[in-house]
Amino acid sequence: MTVLYILFGITACGVLYIAWAGRSSGVAGDPLLKAEIDRRTEEIGELKNMMKELNARKSKMEGETKQMWATQQKLDADLKSLMRERDALQERIAKFEAERDARERRHEEMIKKLESAEHALEDEQKRVRHEDEERQKQELEERDRMWAEHETNVIALLTDLCKKPQHSFTSYDNNNLPEGFHGNLKPDFLIGFLEQYVIFDAKISKATNLQIYIDDQVKKTAAKVKGKEGIYPRIFLVVPTDAIGELKKTYYYEDGFHFYVVSPEALAPILASLKHIEGYETTEGWDPQERESIIDLITQFDYHISLRNFAEYQLMQHGLDTLERTKNADVELAREVAIRKAKMRPLNFKTAEQKAFTANPELLREKLKELTEPQSKM
Repeated sequence: MTVLYILFGITACGVLYIAWAGRSSGVAGDPLLKAEIDRRTEEIGELKNMMKELNARKSKMEGETKQMWATQQKLDADLKSLMRERDALQERIAKFEAERDARERRHEEMIKKLESAEHALEDEQKRVRHEDEERQKQELEERDRMWAEHETNVIALLTDLCKKPQHSFTSYDNNNLPEGFHGNLKPDFLIGFLEQYVIFDAKISKATNLQIYIDDQVKKTAAKVKGKEGIYPRIFLVVPTDAIGELKKTYYYEDGFHFYVVSPEALAPILASLKHIEGYETTEGWDPQERESIIDLITQFDYHISLRNFAEYQLMQHGLDTLERTKNADVELAREVAIRKAKMRPLNFKTAEQKAFTANPELLREKLKELTEPQSKM
């Protein structure tokens, strides 16, 4: 644009100079000079037109420049806004990334804690299973020991009871049976009773279901004694005290024989009742009321002892379960309980009072009456 202005100026100056020179020299009528002037004039016209065109283009370019400047300003403003948004987004991204990292750390910590808890749970389950297995093993060993010693203990108890003056029965064990007992009929213990024999059979079982075992033994024993002379029609099957609680049925009638499932604690009352019955020579000589009283007495003894055994079994089981639950208590509390328990004095029953209450049940009745119906001291 500036170069064009310079050319225009030079040309104009040349034309003015030629015109001036022509006038000065008086050769205005020179055709060459005139032609040169015309050519120059035409060039000036062209240059003017070019100047106009250039001015128009300049104006247009200035407008475009202003518009571009405005656009540039707007773009700069948009850029600054975008940069602010970018910075804000970067800040949010950084915050989100920090929160994500924190969540990932917490997640990893939770996973570690969960894995630790799972391992602890597995260890606890193994410990509980081991304790259950040990407890079941001990219970099984105790059960086996109880059953293993049961027969010997029952025979020893019956032998001792039969020697007491209040009973005084002739007794036999399976190594010294009366004549006529041989083959598969070898009961554990017999007593002579009214020219017959009362069978006491100590049952030994490792069966998981004791009731099924007793049912089967009743049928087998009934088959052995059926048709056998001299057998009293009431047979007593003796099981351990703890086992009584497992039985729902303790009385059977099979092939003319009455079977009673009793605990060792019931043997003394049974022998006492049989001794009382033995005081009569024959059943025909009994007074009907006496006979009913004796039968009722035996029934009451049997029911009371069986019920007492069942109640004691339930209480014992509840006590064992309670002691088992104490193992799951706080370790420190359990340790303190164990220390105090070790320091407790054992409960000793007074021998004189024990003999007095055993010999005279009325003393117990009087003591119970004092507890339930206390008398005023005034």
